[in-house]
Amino acid sequence: MKRVSLIKKLLFPALCLCVLVTGCVNEDLEECYKLRLRAENIKGEDVTGLGYVSAASLYIFDENQNYLETRVLDKDFIISHDEIVLDNYPANRKLNIVAWGNVNVLGDKQEVSESKRIEELKVMLKSQNSLAVLPDSLYFGIQQVQTKASGGITENKEIVVHPKVGSVTIETRNLEYGLRSKGISSVKECDFYLNRTLSGFDFQGEQIGDSVYYNPASVASDEKIGEWKTPNLQTACPGDSLGVSLDINGINLGSATLDQDNKPIATKAGENTHIVLEFAEDGTLSARVQVRPWGEVNDHIEF
Repeated sequence: MKRVSLIKKLLFPALCLCVLVTGCVNEDLEECYKLRLRAENIKGEDVTGLGYVSAASLYIFDENQNYLETRVLDKDFIISHDEIVLDNYPANRKLNIVAWGNVNVLGDKQEVSESKRIEELKVMLKSQNSLAVLPDSLYFGIQQVQTKASGGITENKEIVVHPKVGSVTIETRNLEYGLRSKGISSVKECDFYLNRTLSGFDFQGEQIGDSVYYNPASVASDEKIGEWKTPNLQTACPGDSLGVSLDINGINLGSATLDQDNKPIATKAGENTHIVLEFAEDGTLSARVQVRPWGEVNDHIEF
């Protein structure tokens, strides 16, 4: 009996220390496993603490792919890498979690379907007559976890989300030749158009939907007098064979689908496609393209 009493005395401080360190109390002394959200860039580097993902919605489905609930995580929660507690679930449930980051953080840009089944879950760009709004900087991930009788999950898990959209920056070069070919004396309005990207994503993060086009913002260049450019990164869904065109005062000056190497113009998730719309002296338009990771965008591009 003295031996049992001694063990209890020794065990109690150890349990208190465990609670202080892990914040977890478990009657059968099982390890406490945790679920967290992790954001990665296209290189697989952890960017959770950088705040690129400022909000996340977790759509939770059961083992039969039926919808259960939605959990919303805010920026502070994500940056702190806090634990996602899956409470109120019985033992031995296999939960399928679809995570979308940054949906509608900058306005009402996407529609998320009300889904009773996981295959019905879709994130679609809002559009009118095939003109779509620019998407948010969307992140996507999917994970399966299993609950246990004492609460929590059966092993440590992370829901890893990756970028699902790319971006473009556009600038003109020798615009005066294009204007002269159309008899335009001054620029009152400049419109860039990016064509042929799909309009949404399914529950696995794969692109679906109809072909849409964007009208990225434009401003007069602050470095090259008489030229125009996009003021900053313009988000865009990935596309393998895009068209880019330019309208001045509502008059089309031309379009391009191939780059300087005669390859299709493309946008990729997590990368910026910089497009220079260059005019020859006869007004012919061509495109020069350079692709770079986000965060490496300079106004001056050398080809």
